[in-house]
Amino acid sequence: MKRLSFHYHLKITMDAPVSFHHFTLRCVPSSDARQHITELRHFLSPVDDLSCGRDQWGNALLYGCCRGLQSSFEANVCGLTDVGPAFGTPTENPERERVFSFATPLTKADGALRDFAESLSVRTGAPAEMETVMRRVHDALSYQPGATTVHTTAAEAFSMGCGVCQDYAHIMLAALRVHSIPARYAAGMLLGEGESHAWVEVLHEGLWTGYDPANCLVVSDQHIKLSHGRDAQDCAINRGIFRGGAKQKTDISVIVTESEERRLC
Repeated sequence: MKRLSFHYHLKITMDAPVSFHHFTLRCVPSSDARQHITELRHFLSPVDDLSCGRDQWGNALLYGCCRGLQSSFEANVCGLTDVGPAFGTPTENPERERVFSFATPLTKADGALRDFAESLSVRTGAPAEMETVMRRVHDALSYQPGATTVHTTAAEAFSMGCGVCQDYAHIMLAALRVHSIPARYAAGMLLGEGESHAWVEVLHEGLWTGYDPANCLVVSDQHIKLSHGRDAQDCAINRGIFRGGAKQKTDISVIVTESEERRLC
């Protein structure tokens, strides 16, 4: 088991002052069978009202409002977590999880992607099968930042043959859903420095197991999960509205390191 120190930083910059900024953030990890959050702090500015809650998938939320004029907004979430090696996380409601067997607009397979899915040896979603699927998806794409957007579908990324972690995850989800295998999108952080990361969790015999097709890794003690859902839209880090006609720019930075000390940012 590893102890990881994490710092998630989000900054939104507006090109003109706005007011009544209402926001909902999914950048807070929760404890589960694989990760145990031992320390957690969050710092948001500016903010007048702030609450914590859960969305329909059980993901932790921070939501609130800044009523006064502002031209930027920052959120910092940091803490410590003990993360274990790869093993399944038990499902709480097997019947409810069937929703993850169906395609969404972002994970709908077209002809070429469906042909790819049908070429895979998928029967039950067992780990050995899923590792093969993960490798096939990994080999089908080249990692190319900037080639796709948050709106790019799995079929479009597969046709282009390139993308980022979100696209790898969507393609694997699309392929598995062709076979009616329950699989969900997971967003989180990866050991090192960078931005948010994404992978896939597959349900087999009552357990969710994570697979990271962008890195061709079974999810283990290098990954900290923030949220899960049907696709990237369900796991959007930030959603909000404000009063004003400003354009906004979002910057995200993530630092995850191994830690022997009980220290926070």
